[in-house]
Amino acid sequence: MKTYSAKTSPDGRLIAFEIENIYVGISAIAGLFQQISAITDVNRRRLFAGESDIHVRFKYGGQPCVVWEPYGDSSRYWIGAETPDAFTANLQELRTIFDRYNPPIHRLLIGNILSLRFFK
Repeated sequence: MKTYSAKTSPDGRLIAFEIENIYVGISAIAGLFQQISAITDVNRRRLFAGESDIHVRFKYGGQPCVVWEPYGDSSRYWIGAETPDAFTANLQELRTIFDRYNPPIHRLLIGNILSLRFFK
């Protein structure tokens, strides 16, 4: 899966990145989080509850992070620090998990059709 850098610190640490939400759902994201021991306290938003654009809250190395869909209707999920200025960790390990993720074939086909990506 393709990822996009969204925010880095002045010293080069990855604070946030983006993924295209057509290729991965919130359940799959929560499942990928289980692969990283530094991630704890994963809380998915319940249907019709809380802020509609923040889908998952979690801690990475004890620091609060979110899976955020800007404006509630964006084509990408923003995954990163809840308060970027106070974040001291590096999310590169998390980004690598998403870089290696291969969506199920049905999701890949639908995603490629809807995003007009027929060829790699």
